[in-house]
Amino acid sequence: MARDLSARPHEILNLKIKDIMFKSTADNKQYAEVLVNGKTGTRHIPLIQSIPYIKDWLSNHPSRNNPNSPLFPGLGRNCVGRQLSIIGLYQVYKYYKEEFLPKLLNDNTVPNEDKEKLKSLLTKPFNPYMRRHSALTEKSIKLKSNILNQHAGWSMNSNMAQKYIHYFGNESSESLLEAYGIVSKDSIPIDRLNPKICPNCNEGNTQDAKFCSKCKMIMSIEGYQEALESQKEKEDKLTIMEDRFNSMQSQMQSLITILGSMDQSTKNTFAKQLFENGVYKNEPPNSG
Repeated sequence: MARDLSARPHEILNLKIKDIMFKSTADNKQYAEVLVNGKTGTRHIPLIQSIPYIKDWLSNHPSRNNPNSPLFPGLGRNCVGRQLSIIGLYQVYKYYKEEFLPKLLNDNTVPNEDKEKLKSLLTKPFNPYMRRHSALTEKSIKLKSNILNQHAGWSMNSNMAQKYIHYFGNESSESLLEAYGIVSKDSIPIDRLNPKICPNCNEGNTQDAKFCSKCKMIMSIEGYQEALESQKEKEDKLTIMEDRFNSMQSQMQSLITILGSMDQSTKNTFAKQLFENGVYKNEPPNSG
């Protein structure tokens, strides 16, 4: 969400549930609009890539039915009903950098390629404001300076962009290739963080989603395999139940045959044993 909004940390922490307004376009593409209150007043910022994560968070929010509740409540027992403080947010970042992420370097399930990226990440500044820096750098390539100022919450004549923006070094090359028709803007790959859209209901899902969070449609090969395994498990259970039922039928048939060959006295004795064992509930006939 911080990457989507490019907002100041305290602006995000000040948000309430009611500030997230979900919308959709005429062709059912989903997004959300967030009303952010900052130094230059209020501004509307769209949420796009973080939609699946925000929906998931709201469904598990401790006060999800209260629109006036802080979007991000405090973590401690004494913070119930209050928003997460800026100090608390920095503590979360500190935990991830000093404890959670280093543990992943010793996790055998994490690919070596990801471990190298983690090692590089851990050598860099890691705090809430870095999310704003990187987000504004990314958007500076896509937005004109006056639009970027409005998006970031700067005044129209602000020079803050020069402080925040860090280019990658190949922007002029890409612009020239586009200008001369060598490449087109359409050739730019879709960001991996964009929601994975369900073809059945148009719901935005996380990129690693196996099933659609709304209609439960299969969204990946892993989801398809999981569905097959689940179906096979159900079929195996059904087969076991059928085998047990057939076995019970066979036993009942044998019992009926045996009972048919008994004289009345033996039947009464057998019924009495069933009654004493709790199998037969009615009082057996008197054999005397």
